[in-house]
Amino acid sequence: MQQISNINYENLPKIGYYVSAKDKKEKIYKTEPHIPKQGPLTDLKVGAHKLYSDIFTYYPKGFRGSKNSNFYEYLSLGMVPYIIGSGMLIGLYGLANGKFNSFDADKATKFAKRSGAGVILYGIGKWLSKKIAHLGIHASTGINLDWKLLNKVNEFPEEGQEQGFVRIQYPGVFDSADFPRKDKTALWGELEHGNIYAYEDKILKKAGYKTKQNAPNQTAWPLIREVKVRTTALENISKYVVAATGVALGFQKAFENIKLKQPSSILNALKQGIGQLWKGNDRNFITKHYGKALLGASVLATLLTWLIPTIHFKTKPDTMNAKVDTKKEFEVA
Repeated sequence: MQQISNINYENLPKIGYYVSAKDKKEKIYKTEPHIPKQGPLTDLKVGAHKLYSDIFTYYPKGFRGSKNSNFYEYLSLGMVPYIIGSGMLIGLYGLANGKFNSFDADKATKFAKRSGAGVILYGIGKWLSKKIAHLGIHASTGINLDWKLLNKVNEFPEEGQEQGFVRIQYPGVFDSADFPRKDKTALWGELEHGNIYAYEDKILKKAGYKTKQNAPNQTAWPLIREVKVRTTALENISKYVVAATGVALGFQKAFENIKLKQPSSILNALKQGIGQLWKGNDRNFITKHYGKALLGASVLATLLTWLIPTIHFKTKPDTMNAKVDTKKEFEVA
């Protein structure tokens, strides 16, 4: 029997049972759930997709009791009540102006603008605080808590349908502390780096491990979980501190005469509003200093949401290599 050796796998034809790495990658990215390439506009894209789906897909499915409604859709529905409630709060003062005299109408319009600014800055404050903390955590640990998965859900046929739809969803890779999508980080590592543990290797390198571990997943994921749990706990406090600051800022007098069609007017109102919130007024000690307290607490809360989850991340690895000189010879009794 002749032995076959020195096969050049690079020149094998792309037919039969052989599939090139490039073809495999393209096929998976086209047909299967995966972690897509992400950039500065990913949050905007995902947010717009969720809002559109909330209004035209998720709420209608929920009202008719669809068997295809799922937990991801339930979690995504919070944006619609926020928008409706915000619109009603602003509209209560703006829409009734026709029944007011000129003085009252002017006051109602100004209050509507301040309400609108407060509502918008409330949402921006929550988002911005979380985003800044997550960027800091990503830079410090390599853990991108905003990493999105492009999921493709095959729905069951419903009444009047011959076949179900394939829905696109964008859950977070780390949405669950106990059940992160390890399968998709492994797929990402295989497709992008030829190593299913590429992500874990990256995390452990950030954590201070000098050499690659034999089982990096067993070491990296407890570190990731700890960062995720600490961050979530802190966010439940910090984002509302910043949101409250946003509301207080929006209700400053600087926003009464804001002209929405003029970007310079918005920027000037924001600048003046921060100054007014910081200065307060002289009625009593609380009104004099509450703005300073809110602004300072917002900065501090955001920084702590970044720093506390990363305090114990970088530790000196207690590995066998640190205890045993593997270059020495040992005699086994």
